[in-house]
Amino acid sequence: MEQETTKKKKGMKLLKNGFLILVVIFLARYFYKNADAYRNLEVSINWPVFAGAVLFYFLYKVTLASLWHYLTKLNGCAIGYFQAVTAYLYSILGKYIPGKVFMLLARIPAYEEAKAPIRKVTVCFFLENICTLLGAAFLFLVSLLFFPNDLLADYKWAAIGLVAVFFICINPKIINFFLRILGKVIKKQDMEIPITYGQMIRVVLLFIGNWIIVGVGFYMLTCSIYAVPLSELLYAAGIFGLSCIIGILAVFAPSGLGVREGILVLGLGLIMPEEYAVIISIVSRLWMTVSELALIGIAFIVNKVRQRTKS
Repeated sequence: MEQETTKKKKGMKLLKNGFLILVVIFLARYFYKNADAYRNLEVSINWPVFAGAVLFYFLYKVTLASLWHYLTKLNGCAIGYFQAVTAYLYSILGKYIPGKVFMLLARIPAYEEAKAPIRKVTVCFFLENICTLLGAAFLFLVSLLFFPNDLLADYKWAAIGLVAVFFICINPKIINFFLRILGKVIKKQDMEIPITYGQMIRVVLLFIGNWIIVGVGFYMLTCSIYAVPLSELLYAAGIFGLSCIIGILAVFAPSGLGVREGILVLGLGLIMPEEYAVIISIVSRLWMTVSELALIGIAFIVNKVRQRTKS
């Protein structure tokens, strides 16, 4: 029994190390391929505004980790808050490897250690991704009402109609219907979520609120490079939300690399000169990646300090 436990621990350690090596390879590959683009950037940055954008991104990620913990509580598979937030922050590294499954795999060890039902954790992961997409989609749909030209003026009522459809689709009965189908496909029972419609609306509203936080952060990032009027805050936030949706759906691209930037250039090109849109799309990747790595580093240090204090 002791040997089995030792083997399992060694296996987990190898898995973690392999995971980190993959992350380093994909990040190094991305920055190597785009080194010239970063080196040739000729841009003046308003650093106090940029620092504010970084703080908003920090708040967005910590709030997202807290929402993940809230989902696991609703689904009866929660662990301690600090452990959940730490596991979530560590799992961010998984987004830099093609295929979103690595984000889930990075969270599992903490839940296995606490003997939480992994099947329920997996359901929470799918639910989190659904809520993330829905929150971003809602932000984008609302932003259409503030579109900077008349291109979509005739479709504003369609956008409002889609918002109504949006709230119908988040009914747990509909979500559970698809989860039952998924359960049959993977031959697993008890895949449904024990969440009421009221709770689901609350969860999605919290995700929408979180998207507004990161949308404000992105608007500040934009303003640190090119002055955009406050009236176009929601539009800029919506374009960022749309770029993230398409980045998430592009499973072939680690963290939506390249895909997200393309959408940003197209969207921001409607409210500023294209060269600035290109610069902001490139800088936004640094804004996200450096902020995430800094947060992971902070979580790692705090975790080590807590462990030593307990010892």
